[in-house]
Amino acid sequence: MTKGISRFNLSRRGILQAGAATLALPAILRSTAAQAAPVTKVLDFETSADIAKAEAEGEVLFYTHDSDPAGAALMEAFTKDFPKIKGSYLRAQTGALFSKLLAERSAGRYVCDVVQFSDIATALDLQKRGGYELYDSPEKVKYDARFLSTPPGYFFQAGVTFCGIAYNTDRVSEAEAPKTWKDLLDPKWRNAMSCKQATSGTQFVQWYELKRLYGDEFWKEFAKQRPRGFDSRAQLFDRLAKGDDKICAMAEWAGYELVRARGAKVKFVAPPDGLPATVTAAGIVSKPAHPEAAKLFIDWLMTRGQVIYQENKFFLYPSLSKNPPPMPGGMKLSDFKVLYPQDVAAFAASHATFVKEWNGMMGL
Repeated sequence: MTKGISRFNLSRRGILQAGAATLALPAILRSTAAQAAPVTKVLDFETSADIAKAEAEGEVLFYTHDSDPAGAALMEAFTKDFPKIKGSYLRAQTGALFSKLLAERSAGRYVCDVVQFSDIATALDLQKRGGYELYDSPEKVKYDARFLSTPPGYFFQAGVTFCGIAYNTDRVSEAEAPKTWKDLLDPKWRNAMSCKQATSGTQFVQWYELKRLYGDEFWKEFAKQRPRGFDSRAQLFDRLAKGDDKICAMAEWAGYELVRARGAKVKFVAPPDGLPATVTAAGIVSKPAHPEAAKLFIDWLMTRGQVIYQENKFFLYPSLSKNPPPMPGGMKLSDFKVLYPQDVAAFAASHATFVKEWNGMMGL
């Protein structure tokens, strides 16, 4: 396994610049600063939520980019800890979640409580629009400032996901398998590769980072390979395991570990130039339908939820908390060389270009 960079030091200047834009843009959504509230210890974490009111609300709805099994596992764990509160979720890729949330708010529908995106750029966009409720979680002390929104209280970085290359070992020998990102451009992989659609936050990061490393020509050549785009990592790895595709060009580590554990004939490749990575961002949306349950859920997600993220087979997200629980198999984030956007403002500004180029490549 390649050792290398593991610190997610997002450019503070970039974050501050992006956050400052909030004051200059018209707000589609409204954000309300949370008032100071008593802190209560519940289970093994602290919360400023009113527990009695949260239980009376009886529900919390989580919008997530993760798979259906992942969303179900997370909300079942929350409801197990708080039986009087029904945890439910809605899943879609990050771009689709963002569009859905804006459309609902524009129509005066406020049903979501907490949203999690698979990239910081989308979270910053929502923050600019006043789309988060400001909640001063007592559990923020368990995270370094660089893993919190600016100012703290809008969202926190809930975990990390990163991608490499994966191949079907029945259809591709180890000798001929791609070892680097540029190996994906070999004509022998034409009509034999899969990736994600433009709604994926991780796909956006991969596009941005490999363009930074290799220039525009890399993706122009990649387009000639006629890759197939899919919505979820489950689809990608199911196809790879069955041999429908020889190569997965955007293979998320967590998805690979899941199918590998099932005995699938697949192998993961960590290119030496690094693995594009993105941090997830979770926060309470403005005017949540269940405000106290939303606060309780965020505090739970920052603590007990981190164990689910790291250990549950549908996640396997390294935690960014100061003292994260161990990952299965003893893997650490430092075992991988990860690549992530250093200039968040520039990254966010490139999103429209990415969508246009990627959809064009997918024939959309």
